[in-house]
Amino acid sequence: MIHVMLVFGLWRPSSMTDQPGSPAVPPGCKGLDDVDIVPDEGVSALSRQLLEGCIRRTAQVTQLIRQGADPRAIGRLRVRGITVISYCPHRCLSFAIDSPTNTPFLCARDAHYADVPVVLPQWSSRQLQSDIINALIDGGAEINAGGGGGSSTPRPIEVAIRAGNLTAVEALLERQANVRGFRVMQLPYLPDDAPPATREYEDALMSIYNRLAQHDSTLATEQTPHGENLVHLAATAPLIFSQLFIDQYLTLITSHGADMTAPGTCRLGGALKTDPPVQDRHPCAAGRGGAAQSIARMPTATERQRRYRQLVVTEYVTEYATVLTELSEVVMSAINGALAPQRDHSMLLARLLPLAPHHDGAHPHPSPSNMAFGPHEAEAIAWKIGAFLHEPPAAVAAIDQYLIGESLLRRRVGAAVGHFVKSAATQTSSNREVVGGTRYQQQGDKRVKVTVPPLQCFAVRGSGGQVVLTGVREVVHRARLDEAASCGVTGVVKGFNEHLGDQDCQFEWGQLGRLSGNGLFMSLGIN
Repeated sequence: MIHVMLVFGLWRPSSMTDQPGSPAVPPGCKGLDDVDIVPDEGVSALSRQLLEGCIRRTAQVTQLIRQGADPRAIGRLRVRGITVISYCPHRCLSFAIDSPTNTPFLCARDAHYADVPVVLPQWSSRQLQSDIINALIDGGAEINAGGGGGSSTPRPIEVAIRAGNLTAVEALLERQANVRGFRVMQLPYLPDDAPPATREYEDALMSIYNRLAQHDSTLATEQTPHGENLVHLAATAPLIFSQLFIDQYLTLITSHGADMTAPGTCRLGGALKTDPPVQDRHPCAAGRGGAAQSIARMPTATERQRRYRQLVVTEYVTEYATVLTELSEVVMSAINGALAPQRDHSMLLARLLPLAPHHDGAHPHPSPSNMAFGPHEAEAIAWKIGAFLHEPPAAVAAIDQYLIGESLLRRRVGAAVGHFVKSAATQTSSNREVVGGTRYQQQGDKRVKVTVPPLQCFAVRGSGGQVVLTGVREVVHRARLDEAASCGVTGVVKGFNEHLGDQDCQFEWGQLGRLSGNGLFMSLGIN
């Protein structure tokens, strides 16, 4: 005699049953035979059958609904043999979702009120999985409802994501499941004692996240009510995921708008505070100068803390290379801003001086008469007068605005820029001497075009007492090289004299100084 079962109202031989063999149960997990399905109070016998059938993959969905089973029925999983109640209820629609990779994505409550991962069977095919979901929705299952336990209860779309079930996600999206407002692209919660994620499960999750980003790219920018975005939440993700997967996930969400540099906060004891401090969590954003110090302060006592530090190192510090590269442009802009008043007024004054009348001429020169100047003499006089107008604080303020927070990099660059601005304004005879460039010089009976470097107001004293002059670009790049080395950053673009590599920036900070008016070396005290 052949036994039959009814699935969607169609009679099928029991030899074609959709109940597969039970998957292997990893250590620390429970199988379906180790748990009870506890329906909520008031659930009818038919609705209980529907709950049981959904989770055991034997549901006679259409027939049971026609007979009066409620697809909105709620149940919970509990380790067999105990009496405590699980805190996380689910409806039939969530229980009907399986994991194609046999990942334990639902939990049962044990005698110690701890969550134990449960490995559940699969439907016999992906098409059957999709049909089951649609049959439940057609029968009245609420596609956007939680399990009845409040906002902490996952919706069916969240359960499908956690299960790594792209088929279920597609089916729910086609039925207009809501995906906004509850961070569906957040890494799924699984107990820390769950088995390590397999490569298949991680690949399944990435496929789902890519599909969600395709459905609505703004999902990657969602935050918690307290400002935590998906990047911050990745630091608290289950420890079961590989670093490769975390890196791929961060690349995906940041490419769709998740902010790697936004400070995150959490509410603790009614007060809004950062945990850990913002400068420790986001060194490139909160500091943009001193990433090495911020990273060094990050705790590494636990695996979760070490993971977060690795997130910072691999992602934030990668962006820090761009911060260091762009620092050279910031320095030049700061210097130009500080010298701008002197340049503008000296240029105007140099043109007016030859036109100014004076009364110093002796007979037979007329009085008043125009002033006479030698080559570049008016320019030099105007530059010296204009020096009263240069603005040293403006340069330092520009550096401080870019390199936020106290750091060795900020102190070195600020001191170097301050010395350069003072020297350029007061120790030179013209702007041409400051910026350098090409000049024509008379060499014998020929005029030869030569290249003059920008102002070299720094001196580097070697071990033998020999002094070599250098410029602000070289000093700033030395500071960038030291910062990059301390952070493990590569790819900082020098931006000048590329043919020399970094050899023109090789010195120790104790060797750096300036030459006095009588040619004596004087240390600048930049360490």
